[in-house]
Amino acid sequence: MQQIHDITGENIKFLEIFSQRNCLFFQQQINADLGYFRHGSELLSKAIDSIRGIVEIEQAERDRSLERTIQVLGIAFGGGAIVSGVVIQHIDKPFAPQINFKYPVHPLVSSLLWSVLATAIFGIVAWWVTQPKAKRNKQK
Repeated sequence: MQQIHDITGENIKFLEIFSQRNCLFFQQQINADLGYFRHGSELLSKAIDSIRGIVEIEQAERDRSLERTIQVLGIAFGGGAIVSGVVIQHIDKPFAPQINFKYPVHPLVSSLLWSVLATAIFGIVAWWVTQPKAKRNKQK
């Protein structure tokens, strides 16, 4: 303390009182606060890890749902395209009931209708097949 007094030339008696009387109390308080913050930061870290886990689970569920949607649409459109190709190959003999309408259905319209119908049927079958087993068992 004397060295500081010699340099500044000011009365620094308050520093001496602080170092003798209050310093220990404030050191203990600072250590207690640091311990509290250490526990709080550990809890915060655990909460962040939990949130990351929840987000990863939700992302996996969304990816699974998107994958299933793509499978269903692929099967439906593929089946519709195959049926359309078969019907177009036989366009000279339309794949339709032989009913005499007043206005006959054009083969292109007939092909389009059969294709849409096949797409819907293949889509429904694909949706049912790609359903999770738990949901299928509940429906039975």
